[in-house]
Parts: sequence; C-alpha cells; structure tokens
Amino acid sequence: MQLVKSYRAWLQSVVTAATMLLVTTSSVIAAGDHAVGQGGNGEFFMAAIPDGWQALPRATKAQQTSAEWLPQGQTVENWTDMITVQVFPGWAEGDVSVFLEELADIYKQNCEVSGATPPLKDQVNGFLTGFRLINCTRDLTRNSGEVSLFRALIGKNAAYLIQRVFRVPEFEIGAKPVTDEVMVKAYGSISSVGACQLNSKQYTCADWDPILAKLDNKPSVVVIKAPK
Repeated sequence: MQLVKSYRAWLQSVVTAATMLLVTTSSVIAAGDHAVGQGGNGEFFMAAIPDGWQALPRATKAQQTSAEWLPQGQTVENWTDMITVQVFPGWAEGDVSVFLEELADIYKQNCEVSGATPPLKDQVNGFLTGFRLINCTRDLTRNSGEVSLFRALIGKNAAYLIQRVFRVPEFEIGAKPVTDEVMVKAYGSISSVGACQLNSKQYTCADWDPILAKLDNKPSVVVIKAPK
C-alpha cells in the first residue's frame, strides 16, 4: 500500500508542475519542425517540435495521420524518447476526458501495472484540450516500461494528439523511472500547440493563414521542416 501511495504522490507532483506550465506556456512558439494536423473543412492543429529533433522518414509518400520525431543520436532500433503527433478524423466534438480514458484503457491491455493521472483540462483558442500522464511498469509485448505524456485537443472535425513517451527499463510501483525535472521539461515540449479554423473570426489562424491555405485540407499530419 505504501508503494502505491508513493507512486500516486509522484504522479501528482508531475501534474502539479504541469499545471503551472499550462498556465504560463503560450500557444505555438518558434522551435524546430512544426507538425500540422489537418482535420478537414479548414480545421488545423499545430504543434512546435523541440529544436534538434528529427522527423522519422515515412514509408510512403501517401498522406498519413501520424508523424514521429526522435532526438539526435537515437534511432528506431534504440530509441528511448519519442514525440508523436496524430489525427483521429472520426473523433470529433467529443469529451476530451473520454478520449484520454480510452488511451488509458489501451495501455492497460498490454501492461503489467498501469497508472494514470486524472485528465487536466484547458482550452486553446476556444478548442478543448486535456493533458494526462500514463505509466506502464512493464509492457508485456517487449518487457520494458513506458512513461507517456499526452496532450489531446478535440475539434469539430477530428481529435488531435501529441505524445511524449519515454521507454525505460521495467520498474516497480513506487519507483521514479523518470525524474521530476525531466518530466516537467517533457511536458513543456508538448505544450506549445495551437488550433484554428480557416476564415473564422472565432477560431482565427492569424499569422498561420498563408501557410495553412496552401495545404490540401485532407485529414493527415504534415511535417513543416525547420529552416536550416
């Protein structure tokens, strides 16, 4: 029981720090690449990826509803830290808490022990968002642990998700597989997001208008490379 209490206390400490960041972090700030999620009908989700992270090559030139980034020096074979951006075209105008609860349920299916914080709700340009931390002590499919931070945004045409996941050695309940300091920085790395609707005064795209107007508006994730 004491281990469970310690585990929950660690989860809560990360949520408390994340709450402070949620209040102080602006929308989309300049960084490395940008991910643009297209939901259709002129709806867009934008996320700034940390400087120095590299987008993984895609197996096909066809449009895809996800994109992944790794820090320099890591590969698909040995990665321990990854950022993923996804678009869910069929998940629109729903409850962000329900969406994040479904993610937690997916984790439980292949996890020895899974823990999750309550969803932390907010808004970005009038769109509902939610943050959640989900842990897995041991993924039964590969015998390693995972610590994942999720930021979800619910639009009128799709749901959008940015995830920061740490792959760690399997750990016991009550352990800290990732330090508080690293977790807070990780939360900051998925906090710089925005959303908008083209030609809308309520959900304005502002300076993004010229860039977004050139896209094809089909549900997908577009990678905009950082200037060299």
